[in-house]
Amino acid sequence: MFHQRKSAEAGSSTTMLGQPKVTTWCNASCKRGNLPMMGRARTSGRAGWPANLYTCKDGFKYRNPVTRKDSWMGKDQAKAFAAARTLNGLLSPGNNLVSRVAGKSETITDAIGVFRTADMPGRNWAPKTAELYKSVIDRIDRKIGTRQMVGFTVRDCATFIREVTESPRSRQQFRLALTWIFACAVEEGWIESNPAMQTRKTSYKRQRERLTKDVYDAIWLQAPSWLQNAMDVSLLTLLRREDVVSIQFADVHDGALWAIPGKTENSTGARVKIALDGSLADVVARCRNDVLSPYLIHRLPEKARPRDQRAKKREHHTQVMPEQLSREFADAREAAGIVSDNPPTFHEIRSLGGAQLREAGWSVAEVQALMTHTSPSMTEHYLEGHEVPWTEVRTGIQLSPIGRK
Repeated sequence: MFHQRKSAEAGSSTTMLGQPKVTTWCNASCKRGNLPMMGRARTSGRAGWPANLYTCKDGFKYRNPVTRKDSWMGKDQAKAFAAARTLNGLLSPGNNLVSRVAGKSETITDAIGVFRTADMPGRNWAPKTAELYKSVIDRIDRKIGTRQMVGFTVRDCATFIREVTESPRSRQQFRLALTWIFACAVEEGWIESNPAMQTRKTSYKRQRERLTKDVYDAIWLQAPSWLQNAMDVSLLTLLRREDVVSIQFADVHDGALWAIPGKTENSTGARVKIALDGSLADVVARCRNDVLSPYLIHRLPEKARPRDQRAKKREHHTQVMPEQLSREFADAREAAGIVSDNPPTFHEIRSLGGAQLREAGWSVAEVQALMTHTSPSMTEHYLEGHEVPWTEVRTGIQLSPIGRK
């Protein structure tokens, strides 16, 4: 053990080997927390080293300050030092001399703030959509929020999208969110172009199996009567699960079923008036049974519960909740022997109904109107995976008799 001896200079000391020992002074105001905490001092062995560069058993490694991933930098110290300083300038632009002279530059967090206040409210997302993209944008903010907008390249966007998740569908969601955020930065005049728009669109294959008519019939035979009614209403009207269980008998009048899809109520405001004839009229009549309920799709609860113990969104004891619909459909599907890794859900009835209308001769635009989609591409997405109907045409050409028998 070495013994310290006092130096002539106040506040410093040396070891017996003559090596200076660092002593940190702190006055009363510092103890009270009035001065900011300083970063950890570098050891003398790393004096002159660029930040984020470290030694490893094979030479040198650089730790990306954004992703925290290590990259091997070779064994040549001079080259490793030069590369690390260059990388620090690119990946930590707020610390380089150019940024200090040019002044403050807006960050991705700043652009996210603009998107949240000026853009997001006007989108009128459904609660589930809003929750999904809030999570996506929060994650973007945590990962790359401190990066400056200027200098954030197409490659930076592509690298982030590729590394943030392995899921192709999630990558598509992150890419879409980045395009919105950078579009706000372009409009603010912070950058000239949107780098996220120039990244490759992620393609993914749907995992859930499409529902065929034979499978639909097999499940229908195993379903209780109220679920059969719900399945048929969805197939005939192409309404979503939440809309099917929300229909009330009061919505059926003047020879039509009047519906305002919940997903569009606060966005496009789409409303549909579906003629009450044919099979739809038969299903509505079937729903009028001995159970007194304001809801078209209803059931008596297996156990009566006091009002304060019911689901918060349940307004009537006979009301079927969307989650109940999904669970009962899954039970009927299992009873029908439909088992696979990604079996069709109740939502697939909507897709099956659209495919059947196409087979009946409806155009994509007509199916789009009933589905209340804002674009034909979304309707075509729903129709993917079903057999494309044959188009009947005539040639309209008559061959002239030029030696033909």
